Amino acid sequence: MGKKIAALSLFCLIISWLLAGCGEDKNAAIAGEWVPSTVSIGGTTISYSELDTKGRDFSFRFHPDGKCKIVIGGVQNDGTYTFNDTSVDIQYGGKSQKLSYDQGILTLKMTYNGQTTSYMFTKAAR
Repeated sequence: MGKKIAALSLFCLIISWLLAGCGEDKNAAIAGEWVPSTVSIGGTTISYSELDTKGRDFSFRFHPDGKCKIVIGGVQNDGTYTFNDTSVDIQYGGKSQKLSYDQGILTLKMTYNGQTTSYMFTKAAR
């Protein structure tokens, strides 16, 4: 009888361990609102708040279900995204955008007149 109880206990332990992994949310690291913190223009990095961005805001709101709301240059769009631990691929309005992700910072690179501007985003405080 003791062996049956031990085997049943071991079986239950293995099943609970396997099921625990099923509830993990792969998007948890980026779910939430992201706001720009710094901008790198031509090799110079400044605080985003130093820019005159009235009406040209940038932000991302990622939902755990793979949907997102993005604002790029003041234009808001609904879209979807895929997070793969080092980047976020966003699809919206027939367009796509790729952001790099490293240690809690999302980076959006855009090129204007041959000059690359990098916007670094951090998760907004709740």
